[in-house]
Amino acid sequence: MTLLTIVQDAAIEVGFPSPITVIGNTDQAALQMTRLLMREGDTLARHEWQSLKKEHTFTLVAGTQTYALPTGFRFIIPQSSWNRDNKRAIQEPLTSEEWQYLKGWSTVGSLNLRARIRNDLYEFEQTITAADNGKTIAFEYMSSQWIESATGTAQSAFLADTDVTILDEELLTQGLAWRFKKAKGLDWKEDFIEYTSTVNKAKARDGGSRMLRLGRSKPAYLGANTPEGNYGS
Repeated sequence: MTLLTIVQDAAIEVGFPSPITVIGNTDQAALQMTRLLMREGDTLARHEWQSLKKEHTFTLVAGTQTYALPTGFRFIIPQSSWNRDNKRAIQEPLTSEEWQYLKGWSTVGSLNLRARIRNDLYEFEQTITAADNGKTIAFEYMSSQWIESATGTAQSAFLADTDVTILDEELLTQGLAWRFKKAKGLDWKEDFIEYTSTVNKAKARDGGSRMLRLGRSKPAYLGANTPEGNYGS
């Protein structure tokens, strides 16, 4: 589904005329629906959906302490930052207190690089030396770009009626419908309850989930198993 079809479906659902176009349309209902759809998408995109989970890598340069974050960066997935060459985790994010302590005690050493995000830059506490030059740092992050153009370019905002959404279109349509009803002073609470239930189910199933095992620390099919009987045979 595209921006146009989402808005058209939501309009039909709430009993308003379905617009022929959205981008560039000066009709108040079309303008309001577009804005509410952006709010809905931005709100949904703050969950860790698997479709918005990205990987970023960059190469260390001796003497360079700060590195650009990827376009559409929202936040790093905790404990996913690694130096792939020396197989060591990056200690991050440092708090301001930790950063200033380490800067005040220049003799504090570590086998692991330490870093934080400040001023929208990935910043290392230690000096990147010649020994680190050329090593690859990798981490996973959540992207704010939940929209794509018709040609597949990731975006954070709608630019054309043909733009598609990376997030589930039905969730967006339901979210737009209850938000529009609320904005117009119509009865929206039942729609919101149904929408919330659908979103919670989608979140629970997104990307799969591990089985909670109370009796074993690992699946039975991994490692050695103890036989149920015939111990002497």
